[in-house]
Amino acid sequence: MGKDEIFNYFYSNSAELGIKTTIIIMLGGLVIGLFIYLTYFVTYRGVAYNARFNASLVVILLICVVIMLMISSNIVISLGIVGALSIVRFRTAVKDSRDTVFIFWAIAEGLSVGSQNFKLALVTTLFIGVIIAGISFVPGGRNKYLVIVRGGEEQIDFAELKKVMRGVGSHFKLRSINKDESHQEMIFELKVRGQMEMENVELISSVEGVKAVNWVAEAGENVG
Repeated sequence: MGKDEIFNYFYSNSAELGIKTTIIIMLGGLVIGLFIYLTYFVTYRGVAYNARFNASLVVILLICVVIMLMISSNIVISLGIVGALSIVRFRTAVKDSRDTVFIFWAIAEGLSVGSQNFKLALVTTLFIGVIIAGISFVPGGRNKYLVIVRGGEEQIDFAELKKVMRGVGSHFKLRSINKDESHQEMIFELKVRGQMEMENVELISSVEGVKAVNWVAEAGENVG
């Protein structure tokens, strides 16, 4: 078999997708992508919600659909895509492991829709979405906060402060102390069931010597 015959074999065994079929597949991918978008939005528990990242999940899914359509429609193009993707390197750091989960989820569903496995895409999307929602809303979870307590020249009543911390959270740990002639600062790691309430902050502020209290949510390995 000669070179021309091999290329003719590849082209003759390639499937052509019509415009209508392509649009239907892309709309199916868009529906799956919007479900992932809503799942990320509803289950997000951080402080600074990144809408652009969430929207990019939908675009990633649609791009994967396009890649799968090209691979399935033409064998020659599929070989070229495999070679092109093998030299691509993405170096964007993803700080939250949860975001990585959503990226892989979008890629997997995009490949599933692009290969026209709609039943597989629908079932796995609903199943994974329910699992993520269940994990995010599981009762009894404890949130981590960094509580920054500042004082002036007057000495902070440390014994009373520890007593209040035990009442506010289920567990606390002193992580840092800074002190000079006119300033005191203590940083605590505090675990609270549910959300930090203003009443808890007022209790800490009522301790003798405390002038200011700041708290920052700690999400995984990230603060904020």
